[in-house]
Amino acid sequence: MKLAVLLAGSIITSSAIAYEQADIDTLMNTHQCTRCDLSNADLSKQNFTHADFSNTDLTNTNFSQSTLKGAWLAHTKLENANLEDAVLRRSILDYAQLHNVNLRQADLRKVQMIFTDFTNADLTGANLKGSNQRGAIFCNTTMPDGTINNTNC
Repeated sequence: MKLAVLLAGSIITSSAIAYEQADIDTLMNTHQCTRCDLSNADLSKQNFTHADFSNTDLTNTNFSQSTLKGAWLAHTKLENANLEDAVLRRSILDYAQLHNVNLRQADLRKVQMIFTDFTNADLTGANLKGSNQRGAIFCNTTMPDGTINNTNC
């Protein structure tokens, strides 16, 4: 029984820290980490201007107060991520999954978000001016003015 409890504890611990430190180091040095697993990483208050995160797992990643201007976030998985007060101006979010994402007060001006899934996302106070939302999925999504949007739900 004790062995089972120890094994269960180690599995839970290992899944809570999913990212590889080598991926974080590569990202910090090159601003590129495509097809990486950066889930559960704390990347808050960082400058990732023009970084390439395409096809990366960013589940539960904390980007609060980070700068991601012109970043490539196409086909990323950002479920449960924190992007509160982040600057994503002119970024590419095409086909990204942003389920349950916190985008409160985020700067999303001129962001391309074609077929991006914002199911249960919170965009309260976010700036979406000039963004391309063609085909975006808003399902139980809190919009900048606090209203709930169910477009393409």
